[in-house]
Amino acid sequence: MRCSARFGHVPSLRETRGPWRRSGDPALPPGPVWCQWATPVDSRHGENRINRPPVWQDAGMPARLRSERFVGREREIARIAVALEAAADGHSRRILLSGPGGAGVSRLVDESIRRVGRLAEPFTILRWRAVAGRRGEPYHPVIEGIRPYLASLAGPERARVVGPGADALSVLLPGIRGRDRVDGPRQLRVGPDRRAARLAEAVLGMLERASERRPVLLALEDLHVADAATRALAVFLARVSRPSRLCILVTHGTDRLVRGDPLLADLAAIIDAADPPDRLELGPLTRDELADLVAGIEGERPTASLLLLAAERSGGNPLLAEEILAARREMSGVSLGSSLDELVAARLALRSSECRRALRLLALAEEPLRREALQSVATAFEAGADGLPPRSTGRPRHAADGLDADLRAGLDEGIASGFVTELPDGAIEIRHELVARAITTDLLPMQRRRYHVAFAVASAKRPAARARNWLAAHETGPAREALLEAADEAAGRGAAADQLALLELAMELGAAEVGDRGAAGLLLLETADVALAAGRPDRARAYLESAGARFGEREDRARLAGLHERLGRVARMLGDHDRALSEHRRAASLAPAGPNVLRVHALGSLAQTLMLLGQFAEAETVARQAIQIARTVGREARAAEGHATCTLGIARAWSAAPADAIDLLEGAREIAAEVGDADDWFRATLNLTTALTLLHRGEEAIAVTMEAIDRARRDGVEAVYGNALRGNVAEALFLTGRWSEAREAIRLALEWSPAADAFADAAVTLAMLEVESASDERAARLLGRRLLELRNAPDPQSVVPASRAAASFALWRGDLGDAGQAAELGWSMVRDSEDWVLAARMAATYLEVQAAIVADAHDRRALPELAAARQRAARTLSEAERILRSSGVPSSAASRGEAEAQLVTARAYAARLNGRDAPVLWDAVAQAWEGVGDPYQVARARWRQAEASLPARDAREGRAAARGPLLEAVRIARELGAVPLLRQLEELARRGLITLPPLPSGEAVGEEILPWAIGSERAATRLVPTGPGVGSPRPAPTNDHAVRHDRSGSPGAAGAIVVPSGRIAEAFVGPPQTRSDSAFGLSNRELEVLRLIVQGRTNRDIGERLFIRQKTVAVHVGKILSKLGVSGRVEAAMVAVRLDLLPGHRA
Repeated sequence: MRCSARFGHVPSLRETRGPWRRSGDPALPPGPVWCQWATPVDSRHGENRINRPPVWQDAGMPARLRSERFVGREREIARIAVALEAAADGHSRRILLSGPGGAGVSRLVDESIRRVGRLAEPFTILRWRAVAGRRGEPYHPVIEGIRPYLASLAGPERARVVGPGADALSVLLPGIRGRDRVDGPRQLRVGPDRRAARLAEAVLGMLERASERRPVLLALEDLHVADAATRALAVFLARVSRPSRLCILVTHGTDRLVRGDPLLADLAAIIDAADPPDRLELGPLTRDELADLVAGIEGERPTASLLLLAAERSGGNPLLAEEILAARREMSGVSLGSSLDELVAARLALRSSECRRALRLLALAEEPLRREALQSVATAFEAGADGLPPRSTGRPRHAADGLDADLRAGLDEGIASGFVTELPDGAIEIRHELVARAITTDLLPMQRRRYHVAFAVASAKRPAARARNWLAAHETGPAREALLEAADEAAGRGAAADQLALLELAMELGAAEVGDRGAAGLLLLETADVALAAGRPDRARAYLESAGARFGEREDRARLAGLHERLGRVARMLGDHDRALSEHRRAASLAPAGPNVLRVHALGSLAQTLMLLGQFAEAETVARQAIQIARTVGREARAAEGHATCTLGIARAWSAAPADAIDLLEGAREIAAEVGDADDWFRATLNLTTALTLLHRGEEAIAVTMEAIDRARRDGVEAVYGNALRGNVAEALFLTGRWSEAREAIRLALEWSPAADAFADAAVTLAMLEVESASDERAARLLGRRLLELRNAPDPQSVVPASRAAASFALWRGDLGDAGQAAELGWSMVRDSEDWVLAARMAATYLEVQAAIVADAHDRRALPELAAARQRAARTLSEAERILRSSGVPSSAASRGEAEAQLVTARAYAARLNGRDAPVLWDAVAQAWEGVGDPYQVARARWRQAEASLPARDAREGRAAARGPLLEAVRIARELGAVPLLRQLEELARRGLITLPPLPSGEAVGEEILPWAIGSERAATRLVPTGPGVGSPRPAPTNDHAVRHDRSGSPGAAGAIVVPSGRIAEAFVGPPQTRSDSAFGLSNRELEVLRLIVQGRTNRDIGERLFIRQKTVAVHVGKILSKLGVSGRVEAAMVAVRLDLLPGHRA
C-alpha cells in the first residue's frame, strides 16, 4: 500500500531523496517512503500487540519527542545571567517569568538550573513547584522544597539556617520546633492575622541565612495552580529587595488567567513593589529557533516543507511543534491543522487499552504519583467495575514495581511513547499539563465520574484531594465533610485565605447541615474570624451581620456582645469610625455585668476607638473601668488589662497631667511581654514613642524605637512590625531636622515593600520629605497615591499629615485651589475632635493657605474672595484656640510646646492676611520653634521675618533687618536640602539686593531619597547593564558589570543579544549556540534564482536576467529543490514566500 504523506493543506510533504538520508543509512531509491503495517513487539515479553492501525515509519527516524538540546531563549538567558551575577555579589534579584502553556517556561527553568549546576561557584538550588492536584493543600510546594534541603544539613548548620523562624516554620515542618530552635529570650506570639506574614518572613530569613554560605537560586514554579498561601508567600518574596545573595524565579502561565482569577491581584501586588522584579514573558519561537528544535528532535536539518509544517501549524509554540512531529511520525491521514487536544487524542487512540487506562489515571491526578499510589487508584477504579479491564493481548505478564502486570505494561508504553515522564525521585506524571488535559477530553461523563470516585477513595488521608474529587463526582455530602476537614488542616498551617475558601465552599454545599460542628450561626462567626485573619474585613463584616440575625438578644446576649465587638473592629479597619464607635458601645452594653473577660474586652475596644477618635476624656474613663474589672478577674484577663493600660497611657499623654503616661505605657509593655502578645507589645511601643515625642523627649523616643526594631529583627517579625516602627522614628527624625537619617529609615522600610497599612506613617513622612526637598512629580505621585488610599479608610491621624503635605505641595507649586481643598479636608477631620495636637498643626497650615489666598485675591482685586478667606481664617483660629483651651493642658506644660508653636504660627499668618504683618511676630514664631527643636520651621519663620522686614520705609534699613533672618534661613535650608524653600529665599535675596554666600565647592543642595522607591515611571530611566534589547527598567547593581559586544560584532545595537560580562554571567551564558542555516544552505546566486522562480520566471527568463545559460539555471534549480526538500518549482516558491526566505520580497 502506498501512503501519501500530505498533511493539512501544505502541498507535497512526502519526505524524499537525499536530504532525508542520514549518514550511515543505506541508500534508498528515489520516490516516496512506503507505509507499512506495524506490529510492535513488547520489549519484555515478546508478545505481538494486535488490532493496531497503520503507522507511518521511517526506518532511520529517531523516536524522540523533545529535543535534548536547549533551543533559543538567548535574551532570557542573558537576563537570568545578570540576575545571578548580581545575586552572587549580594544584590538580591527577582524575575517574574511567564508565558502561554507550552511556550517552554519550565524548560527554561530546567536549563537555567542545569547551567547553574555547572558553574565553578556553587549555588544552593531550591525548586518549589506547584501542581494542580495539590491546590487545596496550603504551602505544599514550600514544604516539599524545604524538607529535603533542611534534611541535607548537619544539625548546627540546620539550626543556623532556620534561626529565629523555627516556631513559625514548625507549622509546616513540625519536627523543627524543638530540634532547631535557637536559644535566646522568649519570642512574642503574633495574632492570627499576622501568622502568614511571620511565616513568610521566616522563610525569607531562612533563604537569606542559607545564602550567607553560598548564593541561592529559588525557582517557584507554576504560580497559576498554586494555593492562596503559596501565592501570598511568592508575592512577599518577589516584593522584598533586601541585600542578600538570593535570586528568585517566579513562573506562571499567562493563558490560564481570566477575569476574576486571584492570581491577577497577586501579580498586580508584585508589580506594584517599590523595586519591582524583572519581567520576562516568553513568546513564540522564531523560524530559526524552530528549525533548531525540529533538528534536535528529528536528528537532522529539516527540509523546507517540514519546517513550514511545524512553523505554520504550531505558531512557534514548542509543545505543539513537538506533538505535530510526533503525530507526523506515528500517523498518516490525520489533519495536522488540528488543535493540541485533537492531536493528543489521535495519538492516544494508537495506544493499547492498558496504556490509555494508565494515562487517564495520571492525567486526572493532576500531580506526580508514585507507582504505589497509581496502583491504589487503579484498584479503587476497578473495584466499581462490572468486569475485568480490557487487555490488548492474551499472553501472560508479570507484575513489578508495585504495579499489576497490565498497569505496568501500560505505564511502560506511556513512557516509551513520550506521554509520561519519570522524575528524579521516582514519581511519574504526564509530561505537560496541557497534554494531561487533552488526554481527559475524550472521557465520557460516567467514566469521568468513576475515575474521580476512585481518586476520592484512594485519598483517605488527604482531605483536600478527597474534597476536590468528590466535588468533581458531584457527591456533595462527602465533599462537604472533606472540605471542613481540609479547612481544619489549612487552619493548622496558618493559611487563613485557603481556610476561608474551603469554608465558603462547604457552606455553599449546605450551610444548614453542619452536623456536629454546631449551628449555622457559629459557623458564620468562625468564618468571620477566618476572613479577618485572611485580611478580608469586608467579607468578615458580611458574615458577622448574617450571624447577628441568628442569635437572640435574650438567650445569646454574651455571644452578641462578642459579635458586636468584632463588628466594631471591622468597621474601624474599613474606615467607618462612626459605626465602629456605635458597635463598641453596643458590645459594652450587651456584655454580662460583673467581672468577666468579655466585659473587659468590650470596654477595652471601646476605649481604644474613643482614643483614636481623639475623645481622650471618655477614653480614659472607659479604660480605667476595663483595668479595674480585669484586675478583679485575675490572670485570665491579664492580656486585656495590658491592652486597656496601653489605651489609658496614650490618653493620659494628651491630658492635663501627662506625667504618668510614660509609666502606664511601660507597664503595658511589661504585661504584653509577660503574656507573650506581640501585637500589644509593639502597639504599646509605638504609643510610648509618640508620647515621648509629645513630651519633647525625642532622643529617648528614637532610642526606644530602635531598640524595638532590633527586637523585631531578633524575633523574626521585622516585616510585620518593624516597618511601622520605622515610620514612627522617621517622623521623629524629620521633625528634629535629621532628614538624612529619616531617609535611611524609610529606605530600610521600603526594602520590604510593605503593605499600605504597615507603611502608613513612613509613607506620609516620605511624602513630606519629597515635598519639602523637591516638590516635583515624585512628590505628586506619592501624595496622590496616599490620598487615594486614605479615601477608602479615612483616619484623622493619617489624613491630617497627608493633607498638610498636600497643601504645602500645592503652595510651592502656586496651585491655591488644591491647597484650599487639602486644608479644608484636614481641618474637617479635627474640627470636632479633642486631639489638640492635630488641631494646632492643621490650624497653622489652614491659616498659611488662607494667607496665600488673600495675597492672590488682593493682587487680583477680588474683594469678595479676600473677605471670605479672612472670615474662614478667623473662624478656624478661634476653633483651634477653643480646642486647646478645652484640653485642660496648661500652655506651660511640656506637651503643649509644639501646639503652642503651631498656634503662634497660625496667629502670625492671621496678622499677615489682615494686613498687620510684622517682623516681630515672625521672630517670636522662630523662637518658639527653636524651643521645640524643629530647624525647618525655624527657617520658614525666618523667611517670613525677612519678607516682613524688606518693605520698610528706608530700603537700607529694611535690607539690614532682613539680612540676618534671611542668611539664617538659607543656611538651614542648605543643610536640610530644602530646595523649594531655598528657591524662595534666593528669589527674595535677589529682589532685596542681598548677597548670599556661595555654596562650598563640590556641594549640592538636595538629596534624592531613593533612586527606585517612587514607582516604575522613575525606575524606567535606569536599565540593567545588559545592553539594549536585554536590559530591563530597574536599577543596576552597585558594582555595575561591563557588557561585551553582541555576537554579531556590533556594540549593543537595539534588539541585539548582548552578552553580560562577569565571571558567573559569562559561564552561565556559555558559548554562542550553533544555529541552523536559516537559508537552507542556499548560495547568494541560488537565492537570486529562487527569487525569480517566485516571480514565475522560466529558465530562459532567469538565464537572460542573470546572464547565464539555461543549463546552468537548471543546475541551480535542481540544487534549490534538493536543499529545500521540495518536489517542484511551485512548492519551492510557496515555501520561500511562507518561510520568508527572500527578505524584501512582497507576494
